[in-house]
Amino acid sequence: MSDVYQLSPEQRQVYRKFSGLALPRHTSYPIAPIWTEEFGADAYRRELGRIGSGGGALSLYVHIPYCERLCYYCACSKEIFAADRRRVANPVPALLEGFRAEVERASLFTGTSEVKAMHWGGGSPTFLELEDLRALFELFRTHFSIAPDAELAIEIDPRITTERQLEALRELGFNRISLGVQDFDPHVQIAVNRIQPFELVERVVGQCRALGFESINFDLIYGLPFQDVKSLEDTLAKTVHLTPDRIAFYRLAVIPEIFRWQNKFVAADLPSGDASLDLNLLAINYFLGAGYQFIGLDHFAKPGEGLSRAAEQGSIQRNFQGMTTHRELDILGFGPSAISQTTQCFAQNHKTTDHWLKSVRNDFATHRGMWLSSDDRIRQSLLQELYGQGTVAKRPLERDHSIVFDQYFGDELNRLTELRQLGLVEFDEDQIRLTEPLGRLLVRVVTSIFDKYLPRDAYLKGLSPEQASRVG
Repeated sequence: MSDVYQLSPEQRQVYRKFSGLALPRHTSYPIAPIWTEEFGADAYRRELGRIGSGGGALSLYVHIPYCERLCYYCACSKEIFAADRRRVANPVPALLEGFRAEVERASLFTGTSEVKAMHWGGGSPTFLELEDLRALFELFRTHFSIAPDAELAIEIDPRITTERQLEALRELGFNRISLGVQDFDPHVQIAVNRIQPFELVERVVGQCRALGFESINFDLIYGLPFQDVKSLEDTLAKTVHLTPDRIAFYRLAVIPEIFRWQNKFVAADLPSGDASLDLNLLAINYFLGAGYQFIGLDHFAKPGEGLSRAAEQGSIQRNFQGMTTHRELDILGFGPSAISQTTQCFAQNHKTTDHWLKSVRNDFATHRGMWLSSDDRIRQSLLQELYGQGTVAKRPLERDHSIVFDQYFGDELNRLTELRQLGLVEFDEDQIRLTEPLGRLLVRVVTSIFDKYLPRDAYLKGLSPEQASRVG
């Protein structure tokens, strides 16, 4: 195991100053709470027209909202449809009809645009039966031009995914697969209501390898109930043994004010004090020691894997799917709660399936969104560099946006001086750079200074718990 990421006692003291503050993770800029319902179907239609006339390549996000069971850590948009309930009233036929209406309508504007990437998320996409998976994919293949070398990714729940489903996905052309793992410890799994033995995940990974999926991702979470250094080290060892190509290692966001099922968590069972920091440092060093590259806030990838290459080429981006490739592509979202992200705007569909279905039968189901100002795009570019590269080169931003960096961000640089004194950042006339390890671990503190929609002192005081997850 590597020991590159260690904090001195003085650095730990600085870390404690900021840990626990509620600050954005900036999976979008501006963050979603800023978006407005004044941005609706007409605005989204206008943006699709612009995209279609430009003929540029696209990325598609497809949201399957259903899960059979509730995982208590989950902060995703989903609806629980247990097997016995499904036998009485299967929701999938109506869902597929909604997709058909939405895809057909969108393709009227963007039919000539080539799809270079597509990601199916949820929920649990493999909630869909074999025939439904094929039918949904065929819908997109009929109405969009999917590039032969497109990155086609799907999230799966190992507990409900069959080998026949995996075979069908591979036949359809999916080449990247993401497994929800979270933690291998049985005690932790019981506490979060996701019983998933190591042997099950090992079998599914073996099936994916045998079928030729080019990249396998694991989602892991730290900060879970009953998780400690010993149990997490066992999870890390088992993870490295299975050699996923990518790893997303997220901090548990405990926001019971929003996610009411998290009220099942007992504070005494959750890591406290420096425990979450120690878990994070353990994992970072473990993955670095196993040869993975540390990317962004919470992702790891093998050298040569697509995410690593994107980081090296400067084309990586942070969005609602985490750290991803294809920064240059406009993303169109389909399904309940799905988010579209283009160079000009954000647009999000209605969150509940019922409301989405009612809307999409007659028009686009856009519930809220936001047009981006020139200032939004400048700050978005800066934040992408901080999260993706840990460095902001001033000259490219000046060239791309016709600004004088130190004048444009004069107020932010003044506040950044305090963080430089605390050892989070270094900056000069040419660049701003996060320090390692402290600045890299506290990147959300640094980025909050450049978020003009936050209170000016948010980096010191944080937001209310309902607005953002906590640092650490």
